[in-house]
Amino acid sequence: MKIIRTRCSLLPLIGLLLGLFTICAAAQAQPSGMDDFHDKLMLLGTGPEGGSFGPIGDTLCDAMNAVRRTSHVRCVPVQSAGSVFNIYALANGSLQLGMGQEDLLAQAYGSSEIKGGAQLRTVALMHNSPIGIMVRKASGITELNQIRRGVVNIGNKGAGYNANALAVLKAMNLRESDFGGVTFLRPSAFVQAFCDGKVDVIFNALAHPSAQYRQLRACGGEFLDIPPDIMKQMVQENTWLRPMTIPAAIYDADQKEVKTLGVRNLLFTDAGIDEEAIFRVATLLASQHKNLQARQSNLSSMALLEEGDVDRLAAPLHPGALRALRRRVQ
Repeated sequence: MKIIRTRCSLLPLIGLLLGLFTICAAAQAQPSGMDDFHDKLMLLGTGPEGGSFGPIGDTLCDAMNAVRRTSHVRCVPVQSAGSVFNIYALANGSLQLGMGQEDLLAQAYGSSEIKGGAQLRTVALMHNSPIGIMVRKASGITELNQIRRGVVNIGNKGAGYNANALAVLKAMNLRESDFGGVTFLRPSAFVQAFCDGKVDVIFNALAHPSAQYRQLRACGGEFLDIPPDIMKQMVQENTWLRPMTIPAAIYDADQKEVKTLGVRNLLFTDAGIDEEAIFRVATLLASQHKNLQARQSNLSSMALLEEGDVDRLAAPLHPGALRALRRRVQ
């Protein structure tokens, strides 16, 4: 699937942040023996309001900033459109860290059409995101092949869940014109539209349990399975997709187990970001692994990188992350 380029609107914010950081740095005496590396300010691209990337990004930056006096690495979470936006922003140098779906990172890394894509590097594993397809019970839709009768929200361009929605529709050989209506609302808007009966079907990809899914269930939402034939077609198109389930009764006693596909999410960076800076970030995240899971429910499926993962990542490990991994497993 071709990644859609989105307009980067981070530059004014980045300029302001860099200016403030420079002023603060100049006003503060440098501690003796401070390591000489350059990438001490990390802008971390997260996701749209209402998604899971935002809270996760806040938690990661809080953990980094808690030790910034000794690590000299500062983290600022930046709200963005999501995975695709973060990939392009990393590739063009607007961000130092980003969060995104593994399959989209793999596409960007292997694409000759994305300037800087080959420079993308993995830092850490994040959480799993099962594709969630939810319909209003009042719509009468009970199976995926019936969604064409409803108004479908496929999400904002630049987000990973938008790419997932398009992948499902492609496997079903459906176009926008086949539906009763199509919207492109962000999570902060489509929840209200769904509850107001203006949207019948939504696509998303969140860690579970999710407050957003709980709200949609309370508004009469029901998850749909992805049928085996559609799964097979999707995996043929995208080998990074993995079989996943949404557990039964995770939101209420009547909620059934859902069979779906999903992807891992990665924390990634650019090959040009200083090795020592990424080493410190990766070391911190690994040492705080259990604490991060306890503080942020969206990270319940977060896994530590192992040596066996190194050759099976969407983009190679950054040298700093590789050094952190090898030191940890010694």
